[in-house]
Amino acid sequence: MIKAILLDIDGVLTDGKIYTDGKGTDLKTLNLKDLDAITSMRGDGFIVGCVSGEDTAFSQNIRKYVDFAALGCKDKLEFILDYCEANQIKQEEIVYVGDGKYDMEALKTAGVSVCPADAILAVQKIADWVLMSRGGEGCIAEMYGHYDYMQAIWKEKMKGSRSMDREGMQERVQERIREHCSLAEHVLKDRGLMLSVENVAIEMIRVYQGGGKIFLCGNGGSAADAQHLAAELVGRFYMERRALPAEALTTNSSILTALANDYDYNMIFSRQLQAKGSQGDLLIGITTSGTSGNILQAFAQAKEQGIKTVLMTGSCTIDECKPMMEKSDCVVAVPSTDTPRIQECHIMLGHIICELVEEALFT
Repeated sequence: MIKAILLDIDGVLTDGKIYTDGKGTDLKTLNLKDLDAITSMRGDGFIVGCVSGEDTAFSQNIRKYVDFAALGCKDKLEFILDYCEANQIKQEEIVYVGDGKYDMEALKTAGVSVCPADAILAVQKIADWVLMSRGGEGCIAEMYGHYDYMQAIWKEKMKGSRSMDREGMQERVQERIREHCSLAEHVLKDRGLMLSVENVAIEMIRVYQGGGKIFLCGNGGSAADAQHLAAELVGRFYMERRALPAEALTTNSSILTALANDYDYNMIFSRQLQAKGSQGDLLIGITTSGTSGNILQAFAQAKEQGIKTVLMTGSCTIDECKPMMEKSDCVVAVPSTDTPRIQECHIMLGHIICELVEEALFT
């Protein structure tokens, strides 16, 4: 069973930023929801501790909220091993929450490894659970609010296999639905994202009013989403009406395999766009990572032909997505790094866009 929950401070309990009062004192902020969650965890019998490389007046002040604080800790893994030995706790009975490179070894050895949404990519890749919330913005409250999911992760790892009993399956089903609902709430409250969705619908309406066409492309599950949305436009969404010209550039297997084999896989969409696209058309590229090379090349081709572009993606760093964003006229970025959850939101937003377009053109 899980006995202890260990937390990094900077980037987990705080947002990792340093503020100043102008008098030489550095200030940071703590989220009240996180502090309430820590109180609840301790009240439920868990040992809660902070393990941090810093040792400042601010971090010293955090001692009053937790059972212990290992400050100025240069080797977090060594501390955890020593702590487990001294307190007769097994490593697998610890949940560790971290966000940076100095947390990686501790994350690898913990029973359950957790990181906030804005953790570095290397940490996200090894974490058992990537939260929806960012560091300092309620991530600990989110984690403990879904304790049953954390327990399910622990149970699964202890079994040493991917198999789960029926109780574990039910927990997983419920947790995935909660994750979806939580992300949908984040999407709903993101005013910038809502404006982007509206702008995509407006641009598609203009394209159709001007006699243009909509092209869509993506890879894997995003290819299926591209085909799905093209079908909604060519067929019908809610009402009987004339067909709207839309094509997913993912459907002709002969063209795709010829281009991939004879040229390069990154050309499979751009070459088709060159053949079929015209100024006044619109290309929608769907990529959860924001880095797909064939979509990037298609966007470059679109710019040459005067075709506007829409990028549907997830959360990614500015450096990762910069090449794609520079070639995008509009970006619909779902605030998540979890591919299945992003794809679920993509099709939801795509459906809403189809509804808006249909209603504007045919009522």
